[in-house]
Amino acid sequence: MDIRPLAGALGAEIRGVALATLEDERAWRDIHRAFLDFSVLAFRDQALEPADLMRVGGRFGEPCSYPFVTGIEGYPYIFEVVKEEQETTNFGGSWHSDTTYLREPPLATLLYALETPAHGGDTLFASTSAAYDALSSAMRELLAGLIGVNSAALKYGGGRAKMHSQIGAMKVHDTESAEQYEAEHPVVRTHPDTGRKALYVSRSHTIHFKDMTEAESRPLIEFLQEHQTRPEFTCRVRWTPGTLTVWDNRCTQHFAVNDYHGQLRRMRRLTVGAQVPR
Repeated sequence: MDIRPLAGALGAEIRGVALATLEDERAWRDIHRAFLDFSVLAFRDQALEPADLMRVGGRFGEPCSYPFVTGIEGYPYIFEVVKEEQETTNFGGSWHSDTTYLREPPLATLLYALETPAHGGDTLFASTSAAYDALSSAMRELLAGLIGVNSAALKYGGGRAKMHSQIGAMKVHDTESAEQYEAEHPVVRTHPDTGRKALYVSRSHTIHFKDMTEAESRPLIEFLQEHQTRPEFTCRVRWTPGTLTVWDNRCTQHFAVNDYHGQLRRMRRLTVGAQVPR
């Protein structure tokens, strides 16, 4: 395998390995080590059928359901993320960590590119552990006792139902029930494998802090969101067909750049490894 870092804070590109047929346990241990070291891994030139994607995902954890999108036929945990040529709204177009409104959000997300634009459609990633390390000691002390209340309703993004109604190519369902999905998690979580602390709060999902009003919480949420996505904490993955990117939701956020109107982008997504943040 050829592992090359994408940026200073996080991310690596991996070539020279065919995940669909990889059975070498030492190689898988190296991949897991790289996953913990870099948080975002972009595997190039893969040929993955849905069954292959499930097997690769199983190396990171058990599959997780996503409440609002129907899976592909025969594989309920995999769904397609599609933006067609005539659409202008994309899926995942705000900084977030996946499904923090669930009691046990997934530790990892796998996204596999089937069809990509000639240009544009990249995904940005941010290291929330690097962002935490850069905070002042006083701010870290303040955040240590805070609990974030996370909701699927996306109140500050115009509403999940409204957003999904503008994405016609995906099999979206039951977004009106988004307010029922709410979970409380520490604003600072500790990675169970590395021991590093990371911020776990986002403008997209964190509606307020426990025992505080939304008005009291919003300025600090906004500060933390801007802080953790500063350029020096980020990397960028440029997609080509056959690219599989796996990222660690416990210490990253991501943002799907919506800059390819008039072009098709078609991906397959799987989340794995449900864990209670601590």
